[in-house]
Amino acid sequence: MSKKISRRSFLKSSAGIGAVTFLGATLMPRSILSFNPGKADISVVNGTNYYESTIKAMDALGSMTKFVKKGDSVGLLVNSAFDQKGAYVQPDIPLAVIRMCTEAEAGRIICLQKIADDYWNRKYIDLDFSVDLEMLEQVETNVFPAEFNEEEWELIKEPKGAELLKDTEVIKAVLDLDVFINIPIAKHHGTTLYTGALKNMMGLCTRKSNVNMHLGSGERNDPIYLGQSIAEINLIRKPDLIVVDATEFITSNGPSGPGEMKKMDKVVAGTDIVAVDALCCSYVNFSSDEIVSISKAHDMGIGNKNYYQLNISEITL
Repeated sequence: MSKKISRRSFLKSSAGIGAVTFLGATLMPRSILSFNPGKADISVVNGTNYYESTIKAMDALGSMTKFVKKGDSVGLLVNSAFDQKGAYVQPDIPLAVIRMCTEAEAGRIICLQKIADDYWNRKYIDLDFSVDLEMLEQVETNVFPAEFNEEEWELIKEPKGAELLKDTEVIKAVLDLDVFINIPIAKHHGTTLYTGALKNMMGLCTRKSNVNMHLGSGERNDPIYLGQSIAEINLIRKPDLIVVDATEFITSNGPSGPGEMKKMDKVVAGTDIVAVDALCCSYVNFSSDEIVSISKAHDMGIGNKNYYQLNISEITL
């Protein structure tokens, strides 16, 4: 069982649609925004209609058309592989992303991990997505335990700037995308403490590469080695957009569960993967300083873990 700590800050939503108030003078954001389309660096939307929350979160960033242009190739990395509620991204969130990409006239939408058909049946929203899903492509061989093949995978000998990652096998499609969207769930993880956007990047790699991250130091599950390896995946291809499911998630026995559940009904979106993870790990009762991948990614210049320095908008639907 991981140690739970008191958060140094927390978010409190205003009644109705309004701005968030941050408590704790040391974590005062640079700018707290009421709903002002296109002005937020990070958007947090509270509500039980997760499909609409996802759309509203994107509106605060400037809408999906700010990221996806007509004809663009868009890749999605969705944490969908688990069966236990609270361990997988609620389907309404990627479905909203897919619909927005379709409406932005994306030329191609591809899931970088194969998603099982029954996953989409867990949605809450009563809308028909059959046409959207028929057009959706998938990397068919990226199913655990994924193995390398020359058609769909690329061997990266030494990622530029990486100290630990060597001979890393990644999905070839991610290297050719116009837009890469990372869709993780905020939840507990037994080894890294927190699963979020940075940890979700391991879904781009084969089992062999992921095993090397766990064992490469000579010590099984060395948290420092694993955390830095996770951060370094972003040197291969950093996401352009992160949309996090912080609606209902496990706070123990991760990543697969079952575990203690926490329901916050939040969808979070942003472009800085480190800042987004630093905020969302607080929902799972951790400080960003406890999560090695966040600290390492910050030190490497991949993003800014001091999310409170950014423009943050939080609203309630």
